[in-house]
Amino acid sequence: MNKPTLDYLAAKTAQQITQVIGARVKKDNVVASKDVDGFVTKTLGVLQSQGVYAMALFVLSRSGSKSQAGEMSSEERVACEVIAQLWPLRKPVQALKAMGADGTQGEITYDRVNEKKSVLLREFADLTGDLDTLLLVRDLYEQTLIYARYGAKAAGG
Repeated sequence: MNKPTLDYLAAKTAQQITQVIGARVKKDNVVASKDVDGFVTKTLGVLQSQGVYAMALFVLSRSGSKSQAGEMSSEERVACEVIAQLWPLRKPVQALKAMGADGTQGEITYDRVNEKKSVLLREFADLTGDLDTLLLVRDLYEQTLIYARYGAKAAGG
């Protein structure tokens, strides 16, 4: 494969976000495509109107405090997945280099998000210090969330 592009990174990350569809959550429920679509749409709205840091605050405010999927609500599970998948993209060049053959880049998993909230917020705040990187990350997040939204709609039939 040729060197991956930022668009490829956005597409693969969006696919990882939509993989949460069908995941078990509390009370033997599963995450539905409409749960992902709705949450991603709200997240995209916050990103577009308020910026990257506000988006991170929004998502982390919805992630709850539990770490096990069976203890989370659908919204909490989706929020944890969204932030876990977007996290590596805050450093786009490194994310491209780290991208594995399976299209994933790793770093943090959904079940570690709630225990790492303060670290996540600190790094998202630090991101606002470099305008060029901030604008690139905002655009990359926007593209990723748009792809995830369409992916969730497609998965819903």
